[in-house]
Amino acid sequence: MTNYEYFDDTKYKDFEDNDEVNNEWHSYYGTPDPLAAVSTVPCGGCGALLHCSDPAIPGYLPSEIFKGRDNDELKTIECQRCHFLKEYNIALDVSVDPEEYEKLLQSIKHVKSLVLLMVDLLDFPCSLWPGIVDIIGTKRPIIVVGNKVDLLPGDSVGYLKRIRESLITELKKTKLSEANIQHVALISAKTGYGVEDLISALFKNWLYKGDVFLVGTTNVGKSSLFNALLQSDYCKVHAVDIIKRATVSRWPGTTLNLLKFPINRPSGWKIYQRTRRLQSESKIMKIEKDIRKGQLHGQVPREAPALIGHIGRTFSELYEDPNDTIAEKRNLMVLDEKHELFARSRWFYDTPGVIHPDQVLSLLSTEELLLTIPKRLIRSQTYYIHKGNTIFIGGLARIDHVTSCEPCRYTIFSSETLPITVVNTEYANEIYDKFLGTELFAVPSGGEERLNTWPGLTKRVELFEFTGEGFRVCCGDIVLSSIGWVSLTARKGARCKVRAWTPEGRGIHKRYPSLLPYAVNLKGKRVRDTPAYMVGKTFSENK
Repeated sequence: MTNYEYFDDTKYKDFEDNDEVNNEWHSYYGTPDPLAAVSTVPCGGCGALLHCSDPAIPGYLPSEIFKGRDNDELKTIECQRCHFLKEYNIALDVSVDPEEYEKLLQSIKHVKSLVLLMVDLLDFPCSLWPGIVDIIGTKRPIIVVGNKVDLLPGDSVGYLKRIRESLITELKKTKLSEANIQHVALISAKTGYGVEDLISALFKNWLYKGDVFLVGTTNVGKSSLFNALLQSDYCKVHAVDIIKRATVSRWPGTTLNLLKFPINRPSGWKIYQRTRRLQSESKIMKIEKDIRKGQLHGQVPREAPALIGHIGRTFSELYEDPNDTIAEKRNLMVLDEKHELFARSRWFYDTPGVIHPDQVLSLLSTEELLLTIPKRLIRSQTYYIHKGNTIFIGGLARIDHVTSCEPCRYTIFSSETLPITVVNTEYANEIYDKFLGTELFAVPSGGEERLNTWPGLTKRVELFEFTGEGFRVCCGDIVLSSIGWVSLTARKGARCKVRAWTPEGRGIHKRYPSLLPYAVNLKGKRVRDTPAYMVGKTFSENK
């Protein structure tokens, strides 16, 4: 039974094809009661306190569902926003004051804790949050987690090591260089790659000294990692089936308050049993890799095998630490922090995503987000660009090749659903205005009303200058906020100047060294009479 079966929606059945009524229905499913008191029960999906006062405030439930229920019943219900995200993939508008985010995280200052800082590897430095240092200080330990590594195409042997080094280089350019960073990990919260290694690093570096806070900007995958750790050895076994999974979607800011689970105490016996399980599973994984490599031998797969990892559980309630004083099975329907199992626990917190001013995601609609954010392994596209050429990435970004003594190769990393258009710079403005809102640019979309609110593209005043390092090595990247990035390749010693444009000029950065410096070698043959190269094969260290 779903949460909303309590509410009678039969009066809407005759209006299923009426867009106006449907939009109203999404926002006002049921009726609010501004006079009803706010509960003390957080939503299991986003952590906001449940209430029925106003649909625009996080944690809202229709009064027909909210009123008349005790706290135990409310603990089994998620808010309206989380319900629509999970069941219908619809995001409802809610109002959150940006200052509230920082106030919410101030509690980190007052407890002994470790900070897990999450970064989107497809969007850095724009997804780096150096402001966390102002909140927690320079002495508190930090573990940096680079997520979505499974979506990055391998360019040659050792590419994972270079990605990690590139991330560390960018960290050193920010205020995070002053922070107490103890470890840097690369993971995929979606496929599980690297998560077990992260858990081992948490046990090794932090043990059970205090709480752990997962922080970062919007859309870096915090809720996905929270859910992965919830089903792992890092969560106390008695809480695994009690705590609801966090709301996960592509919309930024899906976590609105502090979600948490109790951390498993890493006693010597537990670490021993966990090590035995990991060693046993590593042998099985090695056999699977050998089989996969044999299957691919002599073939050129369309896509390299993804980086995949298995997240296992060593313990169960039937296989508990013999030194524990409480080992019998507990039939708890909801999490009670005062219960003897959890009263002295350390907690792992998932926090709201901070809205970074460099990110363009907040400017996009639901449909545009789905087109912009990559869902699969990125397959780079390379173009042979002359002086006076312009590249459009959808309608979201523009790159002008201003000056160079000879043509350069541009390797583009973005969602496969964003079309790439190459035109002469002198006609770029005219073409953009003419085809904005059409399939040629894909994003933005939504007709004349949407285009009237579109901010357009704003150029970065300063030009980027690059010096070539040879035709087989990228000499740097132009980062275009959440849209993607472009790597340049030129003859050794050749200089070229480039201008970049994004909506409101957000998130334009030069990154050196290049994140994937050998990606230009992944290109296929040149397409006759065009600047484009065929999309080639990708390399993987996980074959």
